[in-house]
Amino acid sequence: MLPSRRTLLDILARAAALPGAAQFLAAWQATGDHQHNAAPAPPLLSGYTPQFFDAPDFAALQSFCEILIPTDDTPGAREAYCAHFIDFLLHNADAVPQLQRQWRSAMAALKEAGFHTSDAAGRAALVEAMSRPHPLNSVFRLVKQQNAFAFYTSRAGMIDALDYRGNTYNPTFPACNHPEHQTI
Repeated sequence: MLPSRRTLLDILARAAALPGAAQFLAAWQATGDHQHNAAPAPPLLSGYTPQFFDAPDFAALQSFCEILIPTDDTPGAREAYCAHFIDFLLHNADAVPQLQRQWRSAMAALKEAGFHTSDAAGRAALVEAMSRPHPLNSVFRLVKQQNAFAFYTSRAGMIDALDYRGNTYNPTFPACNHPEHQTI
């Protein structure tokens, strides 16, 4: 069973109160602009050592996240450091041991399916297959859910990709092509 958004927010709130969390979350929220002139990632993230996953699982998770939300004209999972955020959250999710077990099982299943040792095309093909009825569909849904949560709560997802501007109103609605909906 996938964790609810409420559970993820609860884990995040608990994790935010732990030592070192403020530093991690500040560095994570400062990232996102993927333009060529962007400042480099904070040292905490560029030299990040996974705390929940081992190195091969973390690398596989990064690859999976980047397949789900690739970089194009907007930032993707790489710029949002989604795998870093998921690792941070799971490391601090001691209150939810079933979630940690679920992730350990998911990564073991990916390894057994050959995801860890596949090339980029093989990984993309496996993710595509997993998105349909497949024995690993539950793994796909778990990674997709937490990757989306990480991305759309990051600066890269919320500000850079969605162009969220805070509590403001839009005087026009450019996505709607009905003339009567173009202005207020």
